[in-house]
Amino acid sequence: MSGKASACAKTILFGEHAVVYDEPAIAIPLTNTRTFAEIKPGSHPFRIVSEKIGLNKTYEELIPGSGLQVLLSLISENFGLDELPDAVLTISSNIPIASGLGSGAAVSVAVIRAFADFYGRELSADEVNAMAYEVEKVYHGTPSGIDNTTIAYEQAILFSRSKGISALDADISRLNLLVIDSGIRSRTIDVVSDVRAHIDRNEPYIREIGGLVRAAVKSLKSRAPAEIGRLMNENQELLRKIDVSCSELDEWIRLGLSHGAIGGKLTGAGRGGNFLILAKDYEQALRLKSLYEVLGRKVIL
Repeated sequence: MSGKASACAKTILFGEHAVVYDEPAIAIPLTNTRTFAEIKPGSHPFRIVSEKIGLNKTYEELIPGSGLQVLLSLISENFGLDELPDAVLTISSNIPIASGLGSGAAVSVAVIRAFADFYGRELSADEVNAMAYEVEKVYHGTPSGIDNTTIAYEQAILFSRSKGISALDADISRLNLLVIDSGIRSRTIDVVSDVRAHIDRNEPYIREIGGLVRAAVKSLKSRAPAEIGRLMNENQELLRKIDVSCSELDEWIRLGLSHGAIGGKLTGAGRGGNFLILAKDYEQALRLKSLYEVLGRKVIL
């Protein structure tokens, strides 16, 4: 008896920063980039192994209150387990850590579903999402729920602080989207604080971003990639105006557009991290992927 499962990454397509001021944001799953969890019988006591983060510990050796410890405790409670099984949980992933792609939520969702497979349990996406959200509180304090919801349902979502989360009827599989690591690290809290410190100047741009998000919802539903690309470019220009881009991001995005991409913008907090390039078709996406990789960038297609 064993249990296997996986969970995807996610990215913000439109609306970062504006979402802090109750404008909507759109998040989408990155289904080709995943975390994998497998439970195999044999180890006593239960052991967790993840080569990516150098983890090889029993449950008792985990730091109390840490994400994994809370996750396994929640699973035990929800599954009615008196103790964890004599088994090894192996976690592997090709989702970059601490990059705004939902790596923590993906681990939670994959592990929950691996336990469900191990015990032959049927769990709804609602149940998986609720447990994963509790773990997100460990990582983020007061999380929006965007990461766990997008990943648990593997569906595009629309989010705002006042209206919550709703699913988007959008066929995002037709978007030839590249997620590219700029190689620059930045602290989300610093960028968000700077935007707030200049909110009098930034607010008109914030409201414009909200309008772009609402237009993007319609474009996604009508499956209009060219229009989505145009809105991405406009969103990036507004993000530049609130000073959350940087010269390096601007240059990387311009490079893609100069090679025929139809859209490009940063994703997440900005001033580094990841950026998005939208190609007009799959063949162009492959060419752009090669271009950025030759220049030393890590690319998710």
